[in-house]
Amino acid sequence: MRSLVFSYLLAICSGILMFLSMPSYNVGILAWFGLVPLLIALKNKSSLQQYLLINVTCIIWSFGTHIWYPAIFSGWGYLIMIGAGLFYGAFLKMGLDMQTRINRWYGIFAMPITFSVFEWLKTIIPFTKTWWIEVISKSQWMIPETLQILSVTGFIGLSFLILLTNVVIAEIIKNQFSSKNIRIFTYSLLALPIVNFIIGTVIMNENDKELKEQPFTIGATVDLVNQDEEVLALGSGQTAGDGYLADTYEMKEKIFEINQDLSKKIIEEKHADFIVWGENEFVNLNDTELINQYRALAKSLNTNLIADTVWETKNTMYDTAYMVGANGEEIGKTPKIFTLWGEESYGFSPGPRDYTVYETPLGKVALAVCWDRHDPTILRNYAKNGAQLAMIPADDDFYGDKRFPYFAASDAVFRAVENHLAIGSGSTSGIAQVITPYGEMTAMSDVNTRQYIVGGTFTLEKQTFYTRFGDVFAYLFVVIFLVMLIVSERNKRKM
Repeated sequence: MRSLVFSYLLAICSGILMFLSMPSYNVGILAWFGLVPLLIALKNKSSLQQYLLINVTCIIWSFGTHIWYPAIFSGWGYLIMIGAGLFYGAFLKMGLDMQTRINRWYGIFAMPITFSVFEWLKTIIPFTKTWWIEVISKSQWMIPETLQILSVTGFIGLSFLILLTNVVIAEIIKNQFSSKNIRIFTYSLLALPIVNFIIGTVIMNENDKELKEQPFTIGATVDLVNQDEEVLALGSGQTAGDGYLADTYEMKEKIFEINQDLSKKIIEEKHADFIVWGENEFVNLNDTELINQYRALAKSLNTNLIADTVWETKNTMYDTAYMVGANGEEIGKTPKIFTLWGEESYGFSPGPRDYTVYETPLGKVALAVCWDRHDPTILRNYAKNGAQLAMIPADDDFYGDKRFPYFAASDAVFRAVENHLAIGSGSTSGIAQVITPYGEMTAMSDVNTRQYIVGGTFTLEKQTFYTRFGDVFAYLFVVIFLVMLIVSERNKRKM
């Protein structure tokens, strides 16, 4: 009984360590060994006990990770997402069973492969790909040295590496008296995360060199208009599922004035080549007076200015990123592709997937809006079309929740590294970011604070393996999983 109680304490410990590793807690190093207590606790347990222990860990992990969900789905939605821990648990248990049945040197890969494959699948399935944006690799979003593998494998490679490291450490502790050959092989696998970090460190040295030799500057604003009672009082209080709508001239003008003041402060501190505002649809492109003020502002500040607007054409309405050059002339406008339910019910349509890229003296620019960060294919296709920079107005408010913005911001970092894109993102409530193509955030705002940021970045010309070939490693992992599953099932029948 004491042994079983201790095992459950280990499982609880793993759950706590894993959710503390995720964005908003940001103790990313914990992910590399957070599951080790659980994996040790599973030794010599019955299948039922293993199942229960795994799900204790995964439900606690899910409890802490999805704590922002009530801001979107109410309390019932949160309970459902806590239950989503059973999803994680099911595939950790499947991987454990496969490892036990295979009972060969390659069995150690069963759990990392299984978990990573099903984690990837939930990011491509409709509905779950929209809302279930948490993956274990996001634990590393503030450690760019570990992220460089993304430019080759996408997030699945990093998820696999994190799970493998946990399994290897646990196996070393549990089986320290096993045969010499098995010990040598198991210890050698620890070289993989170490080599990944060393390669990442070398790449980040190149990042520092590029910042010194060919930097340009991006400014971004956090206008906090969705939480400003004075601003909201000027509108009707309507929302489109992701924030209050600027539906009166007075409200639009006030939002413009707030961002204008923040932009002027950016220029006073340091000249910015680009300034990005948040996603608040502050003006309709048909509102000539305000659009002319916006264009005049870009010219007076001598900067490229990007804001979120409403673009109506024929019978279609788009949430649109709008870019004006330092001469006050329009450079381009791109509708948001990844629209949410509330936006669509209000009347916004998803933009066409033509992935237009705009030429500027500082590089080829893609314009995107908020949730476009979350679908890896969107910014990857912009990069395939030659984009070197992405400018992204974003709305991370969700009724003032302090945790969600970190998950959203982590997506921008991942898209930067995957495609070697420089990214500038403004926000309504945080987090505004300036990111290098290697994933270093040279500027990052606070959450729920009206402010501005200024940071340096640079562009790269060569496309990454991931940009060119996409999720080829994910498909490879699926094939490996299926092969291991077949071997596991055959061995099960022989038992």
